[in-house]
Amino acid sequence: MSTTHGPRRWRLAAVAALVTLLAAACAGGGDAAEETVPESERPGGTLSIGLSADPNGVDAAVVNQVWRTVARALTDSLVFFNPETQEIEPWLATDWTVEDARVYTFTLRDDVTFHDGTKLTSEVVKKNFESLARPGIHSSAKTIVEGIKEIRTPAENVVEVEFEKPNAAFLVSLSRAHAGIVSAKTAELPVEERQKSIDGSGPFSLEEYTPNQRIVLKKRADYDWAPEYFGRSGPAYLDEVVYKIIPEDSVRNGAVIAGDELQFIYWVNAKYVSQLEGAGLTITETVNPATGTEWPVNTSSPFLQDVRVRQALQHGIDREEFTKLVSGGYDKVAKGPLSEANPYFSDQSEYLAYDPELSKKLLDEAGWSEVGADGIRVNADGERLSLRFPRDGAAEQVVQAQWKELGIELVLDPPLDAEANEKLLSGEYDIAYWYHSTPDPDVLRANYGVATGSDRSFIAEDDKAGQQLDALLQEQNTLTDKAERQAVVDEASQLLVEDAYVLPIVNDTDIWAFQPTVHDIQPVGLDQYLYNAWLSEK
Repeated sequence: MSTTHGPRRWRLAAVAALVTLLAAACAGGGDAAEETVPESERPGGTLSIGLSADPNGVDAAVVNQVWRTVARALTDSLVFFNPETQEIEPWLATDWTVEDARVYTFTLRDDVTFHDGTKLTSEVVKKNFESLARPGIHSSAKTIVEGIKEIRTPAENVVEVEFEKPNAAFLVSLSRAHAGIVSAKTAELPVEERQKSIDGSGPFSLEEYTPNQRIVLKKRADYDWAPEYFGRSGPAYLDEVVYKIIPEDSVRNGAVIAGDELQFIYWVNAKYVSQLEGAGLTITETVNPATGTEWPVNTSSPFLQDVRVRQALQHGIDREEFTKLVSGGYDKVAKGPLSEANPYFSDQSEYLAYDPELSKKLLDEAGWSEVGADGIRVNADGERLSLRFPRDGAAEQVVQAQWKELGIELVLDPPLDAEANEKLLSGEYDIAYWYHSTPDPDVLRANYGVATGSDRSFIAEDDKAGQQLDALLQEQNTLTDKAERQAVVDEASQLLVEDAYVLPIVNDTDIWAFQPTVHDIQPVGLDQYLYNAWLSEK
């Protein structure tokens, strides 16, 4: 089957049921300033945004988190995911054809340039896709290009991507900042250099990156290829965007309340919402449309090869208590491996029910029936049921306390930030953490697939249920029929949580707080788009 994107927009069936974002357009939507200030008077000014930590780089293909903020302002994608229509629409590609979800042919705009002045061509796109397959590229980006058989460039503005097998998620994946298109020079840089500098075609260019201090973006005066979704053409309104790294919540909150040093803060801790609202700031919320916070279980761990131990962990988490203690109820209790905002969500709550007595019974049956003097269970060999986890924060301490009541020790042992992604995929931890934000069910294959994917549960060849799970995860990405794909995703979702290959915790809600002088920072999923952002005097 072949589909063509032409004059009418091509609707992607996989996203037809996406839940409308809680904050479709933030920054005081509909206020008096937006109604009275004409567009001609909006350009200019510097927007200062507070971040709680350095993102460890500026290229979303290399480091995590930066896709939500900096990288999205620096790079454009081939296609755009419209959160309101749930359609894939043109961006750097004007149109495309899709043959059996296996061969994708894109026609590129002919007027796009990168910050260094070089032109967007099919060869540049080819270099981009090839660069994402290299060692050191972040797993979220690497999984996008897995399975590509060949990339062809039959014309300067035409690029063809052929996969070995159908890849139904490719277009949605391409809309993310992980796959933001960069210049040929950036694509060829060593991975460690891409963390420091990036040359994209976005509405802003990178002026400065001083680790642990600030990131400065400058407006591109010649930018003129924004998606239709934003309702206008031409350059961004803001002259400059400065991201300031301010780790202390109290200092960051105080700065945005004062409004001089900061006008916007991202990823607000829910316990401060009342304080910020009381100070006159605007608050918006956006629900993660993919997986939410999830804890992949390392099934190669000697203690976790037994499914009963994993199920004991699953039923030993009081997610209601977790959500109240950690986010004040702003996050949503996970009901499956996919967020309720994901178009392929299915309710798997029965396998996630908090049942500490069942957990104890399962542990007893698995040979962990004796409890040591320190309250931790031991097996017949005298080994303590002690598990390592790569984070140490308030959230992790909640689960740590809940599991301790069952006789399970959770050792919180975080790696260095710069080593985190590599460590999470190394298998040295018994349990890890992750989340994904792409609104497509293929995030499950990207995270837990073995044949292709990150295999975050380290599934063994003799694990029959695990191999069945992998077969389902691979199959769903070959299906273009919505109902058929849904059935396979449902089966995989159930197996993931019933046999506890992953422990879904909550569906994250991102909270933004900003001065009433800030307008039209727009979320698309969890991505922060600054193209239409502008500042008023009041």
